Amino acid sequence: MNDDSQARETAWKIHAELGSWTSRVDAKASFALTLASAAIAGIIALSAKDHALAHLDGWARFFLWTGTIGILLGGLNAMLVVTPRLRARKARTEAPTNFVYFGHLMHRDPDELATALKETDPLPILSRQLVNTSKIIWAKHRHVQWSFALFATGATLVFLAGVIA
Repeated sequence: MNDDSQARETAWKIHAELGSWTSRVDAKASFALTLASAAIAGIIALSAKDHALAHLDGWARFFLWTGTIGILLGGLNAMLVVTPRLRARKARTEAPTNFVYFGHLMHRDPDELATALKETDPLPILSRQLVNTSKIIWAKHRHVQWSFALFATGATLVFLAGVIA
C-alpha cells in the first residue's frame, strides 16, 4: 500500500471514530438533560403550595433559586450538545470543493459528483472535514462538562436550601 493510500485509509478510520465519539457525547448529553429535567420537575413539585420548598426565605431561598438556575443552565448546555450543527450558511458555498459532509453533498449534481469522486484526491477534503468535525466534537464535550458541573453545583445548592430550611 502506498503512502497516499495509507493516509486515505487512516483518514477514513479517523472519520469513523469521530462519528463514534459524536454518538457517545450525545448520549452523555441526553443523560445530563434527563438529570436536569428530573431535578427541575422535582423542584417544581416540592415548591408547590404545601410542600418542603414552598416557604423558604433568606439564604435557603437564595440557594434554591441559585441552584435551580444552575440546573437550568446545565440543561441548556446539554441541549447545545444535541442540537445539530449543520453549518447551513456555509454548506452551499463550500459544496463545489467538498464531498464528505452530507450538507455539501445535497448541493451537488449527481453526475458532477460522480466525476469529482473519480478525479479528485479525497485526502485534502477529508482532512478539512476531520478538522471541522473535531472542532464540533470538542465543543460538544466542553458543553457536556459544563452541563455536569452546573448540574452538580445547582443540585448541591438546592440540597443546602432544603437542609437549612
